[in-house]
Amino acid sequence: MSRAGAVVVRRATPADAEAIATIHVDAWRHNYRGLIAEATLAGLDVAARAAAWRSQLDAGAVVFVGTHSNIRTDIRTDTQADTRAGELLGWVSVGPFRQSESARPEVRSLTPGWAELYGFYVAPRSQRQGVGHALWQAALEWCLDQGYRDLGLWVLAGNVPAIRFYQRCGLRDLRLDQDFTIDAQPLVEKLMARTLTRPA
Repeated sequence: MSRAGAVVVRRATPADAEAIATIHVDAWRHNYRGLIAEATLAGLDVAARAAAWRSQLDAGAVVFVGTHSNIRTDIRTDTQADTRAGELLGWVSVGPFRQSESARPEVRSLTPGWAELYGFYVAPRSQRQGVGHALWQAALEWCLDQGYRDLGLWVLAGNVPAIRFYQRCGLRDLRLDQDFTIDAQPLVEKLMARTLTRPA
């Protein structure tokens, strides 16, 4: 367990699966409104995602969660998550960079040996309160401890707040955009990356 400012960060357990799924759904509906079709966002299922997260955590997935009893929780969420002290306020999932046969050749040749942030979400009610920064620090420390020297992630094109956050974390757009679809909707994701170094 670590503390970054007032935010407590710890490794997630299978018992956190439902809370992680709730944040996942709430953040998608908040962050991707206007970018992803409303029908897709409305159809997100917390229970299904919780089951998937429980399975991944049982299998050893590396997920860090942030908690803080004093961060204000006065913004209501789509799923009306409990706002008791100590609840989860955000999470980040990290591991080896996933290699896809459908990826551009430049990506396949560039990313072996990299770490990847698979998902990074802060509950809408707790954004801009230091949770994201604390989770980033935990993920960065884990990557360095595992010996990674480069980190990449995919971010939805048009998600300006996320892109700006990652830029503040030192990542840059590699201009290796990739097309994909969600429920037949064509979308574009950007590959952002940075070299990892320990603070002096």
